[in-house]
Amino acid sequence: MFIALGQNKFKQGNPIIRYLVKILKPDSMKNLFHGLFFTGFLCLSMTSFTQTQLKIGHVNFEEIMLALPERDSAQAILEKESKEFRGAYEELTVAYNQLYEEYQKGLSSYTAIVKKTKEDELIDKQKRMAEFEQNASLTLQNRNAELLKPIIDKINKAIDKVATENGFTYILDVSKGSVVFTAKESQNISSMVLKIVKP
Repeated sequence: MFIALGQNKFKQGNPIIRYLVKILKPDSMKNLFHGLFFTGFLCLSMTSFTQTQLKIGHVNFEEIMLALPERDSAQAILEKESKEFRGAYEELTVAYNQLYEEYQKGLSSYTAIVKKTKEDELIDKQKRMAEFEQNASLTLQNRNAELLKPIIDKINKAIDKVATENGFTYILDVSKGSVVFTAKESQNISSMVLKIVKP
């Protein structure tokens, strides 16, 4: 009797309580409970999945490469070949300058045919110099890539090994400048990679 009067009093006194009592019947309560339970379980599962599956690490690729003696050897080879190209280009420049000086000295005495011939020679020399410079630059770029490829492959292989053995999901390279923030949870694996590539 007391409970019934209390419920009636609540129904009559508070419209919100009255509405809740009306809609929260036993079946509705059961469905609501199941829905809340499922939602909570789903959120918990997703959080647990994220925490267990995502393991992020970072590495300084450039720092590792600079620490390797192979990189110094590659740099020395590239510098030697670059020096050879510069020497050859300087020889072409000297030859062009000599031809140009001769052209300037005899310009007043040249006939139209000789003048045209000399100018064609100068234009040809300029073209050859431009082509040589372009080809030398492309050759050095390709040579640089060729020399660095085994070093890069070696580092990437070591990164894969560390990531696989330690269960990392992602490894970020902070040396490229694209990573603007690294959380304290992100583990720096550079030292582990260095132990593999530089025993």
